[in-house]
Amino acid sequence: MSASRAIEPAPRWISCPECEASCREVPLPPRAILRCKRCGVVVRKSARPTSLQPAWALATAGLFLVVLANVNPILTFDVVGNTQPNLIVTGVVELARQGYWPVAALVFFAGIAGPALYLAAVWYVVSACCLTRRWPQLPRVLKAAEILESWNLVPVYALATVVAVVKLEMLGTVAWQHGALWLVALSLCAFLTGQLFDHRMVEERLEKLT
Repeated sequence: MSASRAIEPAPRWISCPECEASCREVPLPPRAILRCKRCGVVVRKSARPTSLQPAWALATAGLFLVVLANVNPILTFDVVGNTQPNLIVTGVVELARQGYWPVAALVFFAGIAGPALYLAAVWYVVSACCLTRRWPQLPRVLKAAEILESWNLVPVYALATVVAVVKLEMLGTVAWQHGALWLVALSLCAFLTGQLFDHRMVEERLEKLT
């Protein structure tokens, strides 16, 4: 054996996001995943160099859909000839008018502000990574995106709207409007953005930028 044998690099270890068990980091082939041996949670997924592009496109589309879904009526409710158009913010205003301010604030943040801020944060950091720009406060915006991800509840709001329509049809006539299509599109866009947004890859890109 040769005395000049190359020294193998020390293995790198990463923590499981669920149980915090140590998992050895290994190179992953395409479409492979690294699972925790203790709890089975996916610790890492293989990613291609261009995997941030779909998240960037979806976040951009999502920001436009946020505007369209909030300025167009979702449905109209007709009771004995009294027709009322309903937007996303209509429920917030009605809750506030009845004195339920905490609930109104929660619905506003979960259904409007939270998803909009999440998509904006994702767009900001992914744009910086894709365009190789050292924009201000990138680590903080990335942290905000991680926090806001759990408040990305537009799909839940869309499902709640469908359930509410079933109840409203017992009292009057409900007609879907164009805003419902924008709401469905926003729900799909927000969901796919969360699925394709690779936090670890963004962190690695930001480390190279800084």
